[in-house]
Amino acid sequence: MGGSTDVKETEYEKELAKVYAEEWGYYQENIVPFENQVIEDAKQANDESVYDDISENTNLGYKKSFSEASEGGLSNMKASGINPNSGKFKDAVSDMSDTEASVTSDAKSRSQVAGQERYVGKMSNVMAMGQGQSQEATATLSDIATSSQRKAFNDASNSRQQTDSVLGAAGAIAGAAGSYYKNLPDTKSLADMDNVIAGNPNAYGDGLAT
Repeated sequence: MGGSTDVKETEYEKELAKVYAEEWGYYQENIVPFENQVIEDAKQANDESVYDDISENTNLGYKKSFSEASEGGLSNMKASGINPNSGKFKDAVSDMSDTEASVTSDAKSRSQVAGQERYVGKMSNVMAMGQGQSQEATATLSDIATSSQRKAFNDASNSRQQTDSVLGAAGAIAGAAGSYYKNLPDTKSLADMDNVIAGNPNAYGDGLAT
């Protein structure tokens, strides 16, 4: 009755412990560094310098796009014969500048929001990784820059089209007025017509005869 109470480890349990030890070693050597990298990347995504870079890239993109659009618009106005010192010319330049300032400010705000969403997505992946869940793709800084540049081009293009439309409408009105006055009889012709009417009371028909 005084026999040993120790339970000996079976060969199966020994092999199982060996497998667990190997898996734990692989996890520590290969997975943990990757997890740390993801966590560090998520932390850096919320650094102030990242948002400064996003804002600066957006600003540069808009300046480039609007500079090209403005140059094209100014060339069109000059080609249309609009005096660079005229109020129309100056108003068009002012409108383009106001539009650039407005849409650039809006775009910078949107890009900042995109940067925050990028950070939230990375932190969500850290949590998912800790729970053994799959990670979702998040936007890169390159994605944000590309999207911002595409919007800058569209905004600048729309601004130039609006300017061209206004100038085109003004030109059409001026052209119509010029055509109207061009087709009016000159002073000499009117005088000749008056002489004809004076000599022939029925020149305009019986209804106007005196």
